[in-house]
Amino acid sequence: MLSASPDLIALARSQIILLTQSLGAVASAMYITENVADGMPPHLIEVAVFPEEGAIALPEAFSTEALPILSMGTGGLVRQRRFVLPLIYEEAILGFLMTGRDDRDWLDYEQSQIQQIANTLAIACALDRRNQWLAANQQRSYEEQNNFLASLLHQLRNPLTAIRTFAQLLSRRIVAEDPNQKFVTGILRETKHIQDLLSEADRPTPLLLSEAEHEKALLPAAMELTEIDLCEILDAITNFASAIAQDRNIQFLSNIPLNLPKAIGNESALREALGNLVENALKYTPERGYVFLGADVKPDTVYIYVQDTGVGIPEADLPRLFERNFRGRQADGDILGTGLGLAIANELVQKMEGSIHVISQVGKGSTFAVTLKRTG
Repeated sequence: MLSASPDLIALARSQIILLTQSLGAVASAMYITENVADGMPPHLIEVAVFPEEGAIALPEAFSTEALPILSMGTGGLVRQRRFVLPLIYEEAILGFLMTGRDDRDWLDYEQSQIQQIANTLAIACALDRRNQWLAANQQRSYEEQNNFLASLLHQLRNPLTAIRTFAQLLSRRIVAEDPNQKFVTGILRETKHIQDLLSEADRPTPLLLSEAEHEKALLPAAMELTEIDLCEILDAITNFASAIAQDRNIQFLSNIPLNLPKAIGNESALREALGNLVENALKYTPERGYVFLGADVKPDTVYIYVQDTGVGIPEADLPRLFERNFRGRQADGDILGTGLGLAIANELVQKMEGSIHVISQVGKGSTFAVTLKRTG
């Protein structure tokens, strides 16, 4: 069913009030059309009427005989001091403007002014329909993507459960002293992490979101900040990073103080943020390079830093580095990416009342430092 937006209604009201104030019209109305066909009266949908007590009074013959003629694309029609103009845009009739007065006939210059008002309303009608069409298509597209994503996430749960079950069985068959036990523990930890992320995807979200709301929808709905054990989190990241580095012929080093104090944060969020930083470092570091994970303690804060000997980041890209979907110079390279990892890491750290800083030089590497408040 065709309808008019609040903006179109407001514009129509202002224009027909202008007819009253400037040209002495006693009554005016604007309609948009639906189902206009050759030789058939158009279906009119009221947009605005002035005065609001009722529609403009037109002779019966005028409304039944004139509108079919107007719908065939003629200009305005004047009869008994009543003036009707079709709202035409790109040869399509989008509506009608009707106005009238009782004390005198319409002069030529007045009819010209009314024609200009009709032209303005015709453009407004076209833009309004285009916006409604775009909104409808956007909603349809979002629904299709949402349905696809929901199906994909649902199908991921079964193999994920199977992987976790296999890892649990394998863990029972490996003694605690076996060096491979840490890899099995890593598999169990990461599958649990994925399951937590999948549970976030179960949260219902509105179909049409603003950009800022859409970004928030991808993050945890509520982040509880507590006292967290940094050593445990960094140890887990060291285990998975070492395995990836070994597979890619990269040296992974770490220096985590044994007496590292606890910090204010969220364990799952910090694991995700630091994991993204380490994965990025490993991704952009060539073979025989190194990635270093370390921590430093200050009087009120704890610094966790990830250093690499990778390709580095151009100075021009640094101000936009944490924007979503921004990859800068890397977008032209051979390394695939989405431009989301750093943005998500930065948003998560900010939610923990912390910050991320970066120092980088092209061809020499980068250092990312996460600052969190310490508790002891």
